[in-house]
Amino acid sequence: MAKTSPKNRRRNARRKKREQRAAMRGEGSGIKTRNVVVLGMILRGQGSGSHGDAKKEANRKACRGKWKGDQ
Repeated sequence: MAKTSPKNRRRNARRKKREQRAAMRGEGSGIKTRNVVVLGMILRGQGSGSHGDAKKEANRKACRGKWKGDQ
């Protein structure tokens, strides 16, 4: 999986915040939750080896306070 550029990480963070604010106001769709059945299938590793939880890894490695905002 290719690394996301800093510009796109900031864009994605802004989009996520915008969607969260809209969900708080009751507009649009709510925040998505993990489907535990599908997650269990992914982690069980059927097929050619276990590949882990990609979404959890992406969240763990995201920004980590490096981005200070548009200043």
